[in-house]
Amino acid sequence: MIGYILRRRYKIIKQLGSGGFGETYLAEYPQDLPVSPQYKCVVKRLTRPQTPDLDTEERFKREAAILFRLGKEHNQIPELYDFFEENREFYLVQEYIDGHDLSYEMEQGKPWSEADVIQLLQEILEVLDFVHQNNVIHRDIKPLNLMRRYSDNKIVLIDFGIVKEISALGVNAQGKISSTVPIGTRGYMPSEQFHGHPKLCSDIYAVGMTAIQALTGLPPQELHIDPDKLEVIWREKAQVSNILADILTKMVRYHSKLRYTDASAVLEALKQTQFSLQTSANSPKLKVSNQSQLLLLLLKPIQIADKYGYIDQSGQVIIQPQFNEAHNFAEELACVQFDNKKYGYIDLSGRVVIEAQFHEAWSFSEGLAVVQIGDKYGYIDKNGTLVIQAQFDYAHDFRNGRAMVEIGKQKYHINKMGNFIKIIGMLFQNQMK
Repeated sequence: MIGYILRRRYKIIKQLGSGGFGETYLAEYPQDLPVSPQYKCVVKRLTRPQTPDLDTEERFKREAAILFRLGKEHNQIPELYDFFEENREFYLVQEYIDGHDLSYEMEQGKPWSEADVIQLLQEILEVLDFVHQNNVIHRDIKPLNLMRRYSDNKIVLIDFGIVKEISALGVNAQGKISSTVPIGTRGYMPSEQFHGHPKLCSDIYAVGMTAIQALTGLPPQELHIDPDKLEVIWREKAQVSNILADILTKMVRYHSKLRYTDASAVLEALKQTQFSLQTSANSPKLKVSNQSQLLLLLLKPIQIADKYGYIDQSGQVIIQPQFNEAHNFAEELACVQFDNKKYGYIDLSGRVVIEAQFHEAWSFSEGLAVVQIGDKYGYIDKNGTLVIQAQFDYAHDFRNGRAMVEIGKQKYHINKMGNFIKIIGMLFQNQMK
């Protein structure tokens, strides 16, 4: 396929992956315009069903139309540019997401903090809530199918399972056309989905297992199953509050009727949890560091007139509107833009702790934040000290002790000393499983 041009438009330049449902390629388009570099897209070729079915083509069109609508209406779902049949094979052409999947962030043996896991849950569930409102089941949520987009650091939900079902069609024991293999990934796939009966709450199980993996630092395959209840045994392997543990346990119950019904139900539970945490944060029994960690989850930026401030979950203004721009709190600091159009940082009380001096700045991650000085990017610590000089054309957050930086068209990894680790070239979208 490399070098092949589909429909006289999509030139295949690299295979990204292959699996039981087909192959995934990186392609360039369009081929008739003198644009450099060429635009990129992802082409997925679906395996032809085992048994011919007169309705297969119509089913493919219906499922592709669903993906098209979802991608058009939510910017954290890849857009579907095109879908077609060629040489009796089905193809999807989708938006290329420049980013890395969450397996890059979830290193085995390195548990996340509870605050980070709650934030991850909210990010995933807010996208999934839109999907569920459209009565669509993703069917294959896992770290590999959750992309962290470099341009805005948001989670993008990729590789929906609905079209893969076309490749799994065959004749069942009753002589009827049906899916012959389960769609999903073991460890993240609940029992009812494995047996061919996915529900909205099947996605909730997968999100719960993803959160448990982040919280414990262990993939699902390394967690034991209770032989009597068939429930995942994970609680003793994590440092977690009872409130969050109860939510996660309900998300991954073996029996689907005992789980949250959909994404909105979990989001509501998390909202109530944050009210509980807010009450707890006011208790003198909590350490100050715990209060700060809980408070930063509760403060959100809000625009009032033409200025931004911060409110808590009850809607009360905690930090008065005074900034041109305001980002979420991370590691007890928030990046804000002042009247001089420069960026600095405030703490949870609203006090300026790093003066407004940067042309652009991002939230802190692992103790360092990306800042722009002139036309170059570097990193500061929480004292505002430039610890990695502004020398890059672009820079990304630190994850697991390393960050991606760009010099020209080349991408590199650096460590927290600013030393280059490895040239990694381009990171491509996850393969189709």
